[in-house]
Amino acid sequence: MKQSINFEGIAKEFLESLGVVVIIDTESRIIYMTEKYAELFDISKPYPIGRRLYEYVPSESLSAVIHTGKESVEEFFEHDGKTMVINRLLIRKGDEVLGGAAFTSTSSRLSLKQLESKMSFLNKQVQFYRDNYFENTGTKFNIDQIITQDHELKNLIAFTKKAAKTRSAILIYGESGTGKELFAHSIHNLSMRVKMPFVILNCAAIPENLLESELFGYAEGAFTGALKGGKKGKIEQADGGTLLLDEINSMPLQLQAKLLRVVQEKEIQVIGGKNKVIDVRFVFTTNQDLAEMVKEGKFREDLYYRINVVELRIPPLRQRMGDIPPLVNHFIEKLNEELGSHITGVDKKALELLESYQWPGNVRELENMIERAFNYTNSGELSLEDFERLRLKISISENTLENNFTLRAAREDAEKLAILRALKQTKGNKKKAADLLDIDRSILYDKMKRFHLR
Repeated sequence: MKQSINFEGIAKEFLESLGVVVIIDTESRIIYMTEKYAELFDISKPYPIGRRLYEYVPSESLSAVIHTGKESVEEFFEHDGKTMVINRLLIRKGDEVLGGAAFTSTSSRLSLKQLESKMSFLNKQVQFYRDNYFENTGTKFNIDQIITQDHELKNLIAFTKKAAKTRSAILIYGESGTGKELFAHSIHNLSMRVKMPFVILNCAAIPENLLESELFGYAEGAFTGALKGGKKGKIEQADGGTLLLDEINSMPLQLQAKLLRVVQEKEIQVIGGKNKVIDVRFVFTTNQDLAEMVKEGKFREDLYYRINVVELRIPPLRQRMGDIPPLVNHFIEKLNEELGSHITGVDKKALELLESYQWPGNVRELENMIERAFNYTNSGELSLEDFERLRLKISISENTLENNFTLRAAREDAEKLAILRALKQTKGNKKKAADLLDIDRSILYDKMKRFHLR
C-alpha cells in the first residue's frame, strides 16, 4: 500500500531548512515564521500568527515591499551584531499579490570578494547621495528659517515637527505670502522621507487641459504629440518621497475625483497606460477656506476629509505684529549681503510706519517693501522717506474707509479698525484682544472671518 505524501509537512521542513524566514499577507499579518526567525528577534512561543509583523519587529521592511511592489534581493541587514544578506519577495497568484516572504541566513552564498564588491558599490552610492543631497531632494527651506517671536506661530512650528514624522496627509492654510511653501519644504526635511524626492506642482499655474498629464503622466502613444517613451507624472516622480500640491483649491472638480482615488488607494492610472502602485506622502496648500468651498460645491467633500488629516493654519502677519522688527532686521541682513549695501536698520518713525500697516501681502510684501527702500539709500538707517510707497498705500486705505458713508459701512469699518488695533496691541493674541474689546472670543472669530482678517 502506497504511503500518502504529507505535502504540508514537507513544505514546513523546507522552510525551516532555509533558516530565517517569515511570511505575511497583504495586511502585514504573520502567516508563518521559522524557529530561527523567532530566535533572531526574541519572539517566544506560541508564535503570534495572525498578528501584525511590525508589532514584534518594528524595523521590518517586508510590509513596504508589499505596499510598493518593489522586491529587494541580496540586501545587507544588520541585527544584534550580526550581518546577513536578506531577500524580500512578493508572493503572487497571477497578477494578484497575496503577500510577501523575507528569508535570509548568516551564511550567505555570496563569496567574500562579492561581498566586498557589493559593499564598495553601496558606499559609493551613500557618498553620492550625501554630496548631492540638497540638489536631489528639491527642498530649499527648513523649519529653522522661520523667524518669529509669536507664541501661536511657535506652537505651530512645534506641532509641525511632530506631524512631519508621521505619514499623514497635511493641509496647510495661509494667506498669500505667509510662508506655506516654507512649511511644506520643512515637513519633507523633518520626515523619514528626507532622502527621497520632494516634488512640487502648482495647481493654479498649469492650464486645466494639461494638469492631468502633469499629475498622472502618460504612456507612449497615449495621444497625438505624446513624447516617445511616455512621461512620468509628478505623483510617480515623487514615489517614495513627498508631493506638494500647491493651491489645491484651484484643482478642477473632475481631477479632484481622480486624486481622491490616488490618496485612498495609493495607486495611479497613467493616461493610456497601466495602474501603478505608489508610495507618496501628500502635502497640500490653500489660500482659501476649503470647508466653505465644499458648501459652495466647488470642492469635493470626500477629498476634503481625505486631505485634511493634519491641518496647519499659518497666522497672517497682521496678527503677529511683534514679528515685524526681527523680520525687518533679517531682510536687511539678507539684502546687505546680496546687494553689497551697508544698511544698519530702520529709524524709529519708519518702524512705527511699518507697524501701522496691515500687510495684506504678509511677509512677502514686507520683504518687497524693504528691498524697494534699499533702492533709495546704500548705508545708514532706512528713514520714513524711503517708504513713500507704503505711506501712499496707508493713505489710500484710510481714504477708502472715510468714503464709506452708509451707517452699516461706517459701523463695519469702525469694528474692523477696532479689531485690528486690539490685535496689534495684544500682538495677535485673540483671547486678550477679545477681552480688550469686551466681547466673547467666538464673536471675535466670527467678525474676523467676516472681515477677512484671518
